[in-house]
Amino acid sequence: MDPATLLDHALFQLTPTRTRCDLVIYTGNVSEKLASGLLEPFVSHLKCAKDQISEGGYSITLRPVGSHASWFTKATLLRFVRFVSTPELLERFVTIEREIDQIESSVQSNELSNTLEAEAAGGNFQKSSASFKNGESNGTDDATQEENFKVRLQRVLESRKAVLRKEQAMAYARALAAGFELDCMDLISFSDAFGASRLRCIKDTDNDYVLKYTVLWLKARVLVL
Repeated sequence: MDPATLLDHALFQLTPTRTRCDLVIYTGNVSEKLASGLLEPFVSHLKCAKDQISEGGYSITLRPVGSHASWFTKATLLRFVRFVSTPELLERFVTIEREIDQIESSVQSNELSNTLEAEAAGGNFQKSSASFKNGESNGTDDATQEENFKVRLQRVLESRKAVLRKEQAMAYARALAAGFELDCMDLISFSDAFGASRLRCIKDTDNDYVLKYTVLWLKARVLVL
């Protein structure tokens, strides 16, 4: 069956113990076994599967609502199987990016603080010079220590960011080797249709998950290449 083949439905055929299953896909009169293995990993990712298995029986059906589910193809199911096998690949990829975002926010905040302090110091330069001439203490030592601390903090943050970029590049390479690709629209639709909540690790906090995932994927690709 061609990966782009539009499916009628997919069926998890359970063993008598309901601990293992075969994932079979159907289109017209043609069927193909796509995967076999433990049932639990699939059920843990699919709300609709949990709902059906709680009702008893020895099969779980995946059938999208409506007749225009162009995303429901063999390729989509293959991607889902890959994700079930290695969910940590995408989750780690996004977790790293979130930490990088936090670091960049801290760096920008630190730089802004330094700029404001520099401007304030410039305005008080003449007053400070006069105080020195009169032998008055103006807390210069404390200011120097604080400045040194900020410089060290900046270096630590930049160093951590560089390490994370390397980790993200490696995570991208592993995901690519596992068969994950840039176009994630089909996985998004699959997640929405069948309650595959863990696939939403690629979802941004602003619900713009397709754009977010695409940007991260391209960014990591640049790091690798």
